[in-house]
Amino acid sequence: MNKNVILHLSLISGIGPATIKIIVENSISSDLVKIYKFSISDLVGIGLSFDRATKIVEGLKDRSLLDKELQLLEKHQISWCTLGSPEYSQLLSNIEQPPAVIYYQGANLFASDKAIAFVGSRKADAYARVVVEKLVPTLVAQDWVIVSGGAAGVDSFVHDSTVRSGGKTIVVLGSGLLHWYPHSNTKLFNQVIHAGGMIVSCFPLQTQPIPSNFPARNRIIAGLSQGTVVVQAAAKSGALITADFALEQGRQVFAVPGSIEHGLHDGCHNLIQQGAKLVTNVQDIIIEFGYGTGEKKILNDIQENIFTQEKLLAEPTDQADRAILDRLLVSRSTEDLLLQLDLSLEDLMEKLFDLSLQGKISQDIMGLWKRI
Repeated sequence: MNKNVILHLSLISGIGPATIKIIVENSISSDLVKIYKFSISDLVGIGLSFDRATKIVEGLKDRSLLDKELQLLEKHQISWCTLGSPEYSQLLSNIEQPPAVIYYQGANLFASDKAIAFVGSRKADAYARVVVEKLVPTLVAQDWVIVSGGAAGVDSFVHDSTVRSGGKTIVVLGSGLLHWYPHSNTKLFNQVIHAGGMIVSCFPLQTQPIPSNFPARNRIIAGLSQGTVVVQAAAKSGALITADFALEQGRQVFAVPGSIEHGLHDGCHNLIQQGAKLVTNVQDIIIEFGYGTGEKKILNDIQENIFTQEKLLAEPTDQADRAILDRLLVSRSTEDLLLQLDLSLEDLMEKLFDLSLQGKISQDIMGLWKRI
C-alpha cells in the first residue's frame, strides 16, 4: 500500500520528489497509508510549507486521481516502481532528488551497472551515424546497456544500432508512456521492447511531450548511466544539458571530436576544452570504469570483426549506388548528380538518403555531397 501512497503523492500537481522524501522520512509510522488522515498542521509539523501541506491534503482527498492511474497501468500493462524498491535503478537512486516513481514498458534493465548514455543532435549527419556504428556494437558485445532519449537524429541512431547488434537499450521519454514521442519512432520503440529493452518515463501516463519536460528527461538519462557520451552537438544543443546533469551527478562525460568547418561539433569541442574525455574508440570509454586492460584484446578482436563485416558490406551491389559513389570522389551538388545520372529526382534523393544513413556519403553545409 505504501507504493500506492507514493504514486498518489506524485500525481498531485506541484508535489515533487523532495516533498515526498520529507514525508517518507518524517512519517510518524512506517505505514504511509496513515497520511490520508493527516491534517495541514500535521504536515507543516514535519517541515512542509503551508501551501504544500494544503495541496497534499486536498490532493489526497481525490482518490480518483490514483484510481485512474492504476486502471491505466493495468489496462496498458505498464510497470512502475518507487524509490527504495528492489526494482528501482541503483544508479538513479544515487543522484540528488531522484524521481519518486518510474514508469516503464518492457524488461527491467535497472539491475545492470554497466549502463552508458549516448546523446547528440536531432539534426545529426552521416558522420554521427558512423561514430555510433563504431562505438555502440562493441559496447553491446561487452554487455553494456545503452541509454538514450528516443529523439530523432543521434538518439534514433543509437537505439537502432543497439537493437541491430543484439543489445539492450533504454529509451527515456519526456512524456507519459501513453504518449510516445516522437510518433515517427513508434516502430523503433516497439523494436526496442521486442529486443528486450525498455521505455522509461518519470511522468504520469497521460503527460504530453511539452518542452519543459525535457530537462527532467535529460536528467534521468544521465542518472541511469555511469557516463554520458556526446556524439555530436552544436554549441547550444540540448544534449549539453544531459552532459551538465552528468557532471552534477558526478558521472563521467565523454565527447567525440568532429569537423571545425561547421557548427555541428562546436558543443563537443567546448566540452573537451572544459575537461570532458575525448573519445575516438570504445577503449577510451570503458577504461574509465576499470574495464580497459584485461579486455583490450577482446575489444580489438570485436572491432576487427565488425570492421571486416562492414568492409564486406561496403561495396554496393546496386548499380545506381555504385554510379553515385564513383561520382562523389569529388564534392558535387544534387543538381550535378541529376544531370550525370539516369535517375529521377525522387529516386536520386532516396539513394542519397540511404547512402548517407549507411555512412558512405555526407552533405556539407553548402549542400554538396561527397564520398566518405
